[in-house]
Amino acid sequence: MSENQNKTYENEYDDECESFEEQLYFECPACNDITPHDLIKKVESKKLLRYTVKCQDCGNVHNIEKRCKLQHIKVVVSRYNQSEQFTVDIPDDEKLSVEDTIAVKGENVEITSVELEGSRRVESAFAKDIKMIWAKSLDVPKKVNISVSAGGITRSFSVLVSHNQAFEEDQVYRAGELFFRIKRIKTEKGYFTREVARKIVRIYSEPVSPMRDFIDLTDYVI
Repeated sequence: MSENQNKTYENEYDDECESFEEQLYFECPACNDITPHDLIKKVESKKLLRYTVKCQDCGNVHNIEKRCKLQHIKVVVSRYNQSEQFTVDIPDDEKLSVEDTIAVKGENVEITSVELEGSRRVESAFAKDIKMIWAKSLDVPKKVNISVSAGGITRSFSVLVSHNQAFEEDQVYRAGELFFRIKRIKTEKGYFTREVARKIVRIYSEPVSPMRDFIDLTDYVI
């Protein structure tokens, strides 16, 4: 793209802007062709998106700009039992869904709920229709609640682990002097035999005798 072409492109005004991050294919001024690109940097203002991209074919780095409408959306980010509210600007035509990962003030968060006007919760919506987003931080360890039951007595505790830490039914774990085997893994969508920490609501288990084959969670117990 020549300098004059770029100037004309910048002066255009579109009612809606494209979701560049999903495309990753742009016109490379060096290749003079549409090629795959890597996104290096994104800068947003109220009416302008500027992307610094790198052509995967020739390595040329250049900027792409497009004017668009941005929606101001409130985002409530949860970290354990605390939450904090922010406001982010997102292109009107960008679709956001539950379980999407977005950056809020430099913090990676996962969307847990999308709220429209009238406090209606949906699985996904375009930014122009969204009133508020609820999310959980992915930059702090995930708190996983564990219950160990036997003979009508239940012991509960929590561990702080990576969001991608996997737990599996019938696997034996250790927490201090306690050895236990997972019986059920509860998530917001039901029960699963295997799941990663970020999706787990609670783990139900039973105590077992000490054994050699186990996963040690002792250092993560809180």
